[in-house]
Amino acid sequence: MLLWRLQHCKFLAECCRHVRAPPAESSARCRFSVLAASAQPADYTSSGDDADERPSSAPTVTFQRRSRCLSPAGVVQNLQLLKKRPDVAFAYFKDIESIGFSHDLSTYAEIIDILSSSGQSRMLFSLFREIVSPATNGGGPEILPLMGHLKRTCTASDSLVSATNCLVTAYITCYDAQDTIGLFGELCKLGVVPGVWACSLLLKFAAESGDSEIVLSAYDQMKLLRLTLDAHALRIITRSLFQEKKVDRAFEVWVEMIDLGVKPDINVYSSFITGLCDCEKIDLAYASLQEIIRKGLQVEAIAYNKVMDGLCKEMRLEEVEKLLENKIRLGFTPDIYGYSYLIRGYCKEGNILKVLDHYQAMVSHGFETNRHIVSYLLQCFTKVGMTSHVTEHFQKFRDSGLQLDGVLYNIAMDAYCKLGNMDEAVNLLREMKTDGLVPDRIHYTCVIKGYCLKGDIPNAQQAFEEMLKDGVKPDVVTYNILAGGFCKSGLVTEVFDLLEHMHDQGLEPNSLTYGIAIDGFCRRGNLSEAEVLFNIVEERGIDHIEVMYSSMVCGYLNSGWTDHAYMLFLRVAKQGKLVDCFSRSKLINDLCRDENAQGASTVCSIMLEKNAVPDVISYSKLISAYCQKGDMQNARLWFHDMVQRGVSADVIVYTVLMNGYCKVGQLQEACTLLVQMTSLGIKPDVVAYTVLLDGLLKEDLQRCWQGISKERTSFLLRAKQNRLLSSMKEMEIEPDVPCYTVLIDGQCKADYLEEAQGLFDEMLQKGLAPDLYAYTALINGYCSQGEIAKAEDLFQEMVDRGIKPDVLTFSVLNQKVLRHRRDQPYV
Repeated sequence: MLLWRLQHCKFLAECCRHVRAPPAESSARCRFSVLAASAQPADYTSSGDDADERPSSAPTVTFQRRSRCLSPAGVVQNLQLLKKRPDVAFAYFKDIESIGFSHDLSTYAEIIDILSSSGQSRMLFSLFREIVSPATNGGGPEILPLMGHLKRTCTASDSLVSATNCLVTAYITCYDAQDTIGLFGELCKLGVVPGVWACSLLLKFAAESGDSEIVLSAYDQMKLLRLTLDAHALRIITRSLFQEKKVDRAFEVWVEMIDLGVKPDINVYSSFITGLCDCEKIDLAYASLQEIIRKGLQVEAIAYNKVMDGLCKEMRLEEVEKLLENKIRLGFTPDIYGYSYLIRGYCKEGNILKVLDHYQAMVSHGFETNRHIVSYLLQCFTKVGMTSHVTEHFQKFRDSGLQLDGVLYNIAMDAYCKLGNMDEAVNLLREMKTDGLVPDRIHYTCVIKGYCLKGDIPNAQQAFEEMLKDGVKPDVVTYNILAGGFCKSGLVTEVFDLLEHMHDQGLEPNSLTYGIAIDGFCRRGNLSEAEVLFNIVEERGIDHIEVMYSSMVCGYLNSGWTDHAYMLFLRVAKQGKLVDCFSRSKLINDLCRDENAQGASTVCSIMLEKNAVPDVISYSKLISAYCQKGDMQNARLWFHDMVQRGVSADVIVYTVLMNGYCKVGQLQEACTLLVQMTSLGIKPDVVAYTVLLDGLLKEDLQRCWQGISKERTSFLLRAKQNRLLSSMKEMEIEPDVPCYTVLIDGQCKADYLEEAQGLFDEMLQKGLAPDLYAYTALINGYCSQGEIAKAEDLFQEMVDRGIKPDVLTFSVLNQKVLRHRRDQPYV
């Protein structure tokens, strides 16, 4: 600024000497006035002796008189003379205005042309701001007529573009985005086309409003006027749309602008991919990144990291590995983020081998481990049950000087508690305090839980009291854990005291708290105390009371009071509620076990009315209960219901139903189920084939009772058995001991003792140990054929093998021996 003033004063002096005027006065006002006077046309200045007689200091009134003699054409002419000195031209422009001259469009246009063509953007911005500012109250010319005049008189298009850029900049400082967009459109109608820089500036200003519709309004206007936009404008528009999660519109704009010839650069590609990731459009971001890579283009490392992060969150870890390899292959220096994402993802999956592989790769590239990655590693060890590795690695990282935080301490404390090493867990709690870390309720709760797991209730209570002493407020979780510990130890009074303590602390026990207490009482045999607490809480009312109902139902079931559990279930159902899934399944199981198929059926029906579909185990138990009763109609109805509701029937359900049909003599229905099962891709197991083989044997006996010849039934039995055995062989299913037992029994009843003995020997050769039933079946066969000696030898072999005969074995052997002796003739 000082240099400018010195140069300016020198120029004034030269002007004064040229017109034989006295030196400029010291004030700025006088300097500008002298300049104004010196720059007048030649016919205005005096000459000869009059000039010599002029006083050395011209009065102000003289300059005012001279200002009245200025004309716009003269000012334009003077400005043109000063074109090579734009700073002096601007000073002259402002000076004559200050002494009363009113500029018109021509003078404004001339000074704008001078400033824009000479690159004086700061002065030009100041001039435009003064013109458009609402504070001037219309003191300057109207901007649109001025820009129209400038377009007609400006000879250089670059100067016009520069002037327009400065005008837009000035307008932005005075008006909002909508007003600026309006001006923008009016300028274009005049033919004053803003440059690329002005377009981007306007879009950026519109984006700062936080409303993407305003940005789109500006973009649509520019597109309508066929203005040239660049990659920077593309980035501004798409980023604004991504911020409002308008992914489809952002993609449309992207395609439109590419088609218009806009060429994205590395920043724009990166911004676009990052925006897609922020909007959780990972597939689209990944596909876009792959296409960019395929074309040999580059993006910033952050774009890779964003895509990898998104893929890891969707557990698409193999794709992330390939992307990381691609990134390195393309010359990017690996960073810690990609490894961190993979370690986190594989930790969530529980794949400890992959976690360790990527951790080692990260270390080999020279990256230092941070506490976040260490926490992922330790959590993975915890997840896969490698608790001792958690403590081992924690100690290693602690000894390495790693800055530990509360999360890492909590993971390590939890591991020590699971290992039962409470001394180390408590030492870590004290170490935290020594190192300046303040333990929170999670750390204290961890220690309390550890003591409760060991059944060390006194130390759990002591840790709880220390927690209160240190000013750490327990939450419901803390109380629930401590209540569970009290219940398991049978400390009924302590549980009630703890509930009162919660009330005193202003913390209301929730349904889980009461549920834990009730469940604990029931498991310890304190059913009466559980009922007392249950009744108190039910009368008081509580949110999510279904949790407490579930605990009470399970409590009754664990105590063997199935009827009480069933009645409570029905009462709860009438209130429009259901106990939890575990309680419902256990209730169905216990009702079926007690042969109360009707009660189990009622439970399932109520569940279905409330859109709670039983699981396959519950269906299996119910179907089995009806099969045991021989009620195949209801068994089949529930089977069809299960299939229609989309519950996948497994081999167990089919086997249960086949066994039911075999028991009631409907062997054909059982065989049809086998065909149906295999056609659905469900592979039968050895139990299913054993059921059918046993059914065939029962059918053979039924035919004998109906008077069909034994030879005929034996032939049919052998044929069907062989078909089933061939099917088993095709399925690569090997018979087990029960299956061999059924086959042996069938051969014996068909009087094929050699085949039966062959099956028995085959079982032994395969390393299978015959059980009591296999021996009994073969003993019965020998006895039936009068081979008493062989039967007695087999009986002795069984006893020698340590298999204790039962009543049936003795009965078979004794009856046959007595009959054999009775049939022998007396000598």
